Amino acid sequence: MNDLTQPLYNLDLAILRFFNLNFPGLDQFWLVITHLERQTWFTLLVLPILLAWFVYIYRWFAAKILVAVGIAVAISDAFSYRVIKALIDRPRPFMNPDLTWLRHVGDAHGASFPSNHAANSFAAAVILAWYIPPLRHLFYILAVLISLSRIALGVHYPSDVLAGAIAGIAVGILVRSLLLNRVHWFRIHKVVPSSDRNSRGWRSRFQQPSRD
Repeated sequence: MNDLTQPLYNLDLAILRFFNLNFPGLDQFWLVITHLERQTWFTLLVLPILLAWFVYIYRWFAAKILVAVGIAVAISDAFSYRVIKALIDRPRPFMNPDLTWLRHVGDAHGASFPSNHAANSFAAAVILAWYIPPLRHLFYILAVLISLSRIALGVHYPSDVLAGAIAGIAVGILVRSLLLNRVHWFRIHKVVPSSDRNSRGWRSRFQQPSRD
């Protein structure tokens, strides 16, 4: 490691050490955030409710949003895992014998750089924010929490997470620009709030986009 990269590596370790500290009760929080798909209460209760609400609001247009998110995440995951990780092949923090202070809480395998969790969550956030602007802050906050969980659990360096976030955002922007903005099928009608006086029930909650 040369004199130019040493300060960056030291900063990487300092941030890792800060988030990896043993804060009582936080380990379980980060484990839940990093693996929501493994939580029974989420998969059997929260997720079905969210999907039902999603379909209720967007009807069959919900399929377009889910397909777009699936495409962005698939590209992001493949690019991060098959291309970048294969080229960089960086060992994970818990594999570094010099980091005797590291707390390895979560499970992970494969190379460390970049974080697929960060890449995929930010790619999804970019697409969801494009479709549902009022909730964009919520999507990005969740992506940030998922990314931070990987550092707190000791399975990624902060630079892995930053690189993953950048890759995910880049993929999301490319999918949005090259697919969603160009292919008419991916566009949805404008949502009309239920409180709108021109709206007569949930079946009238969509209007064709303006052709101005």
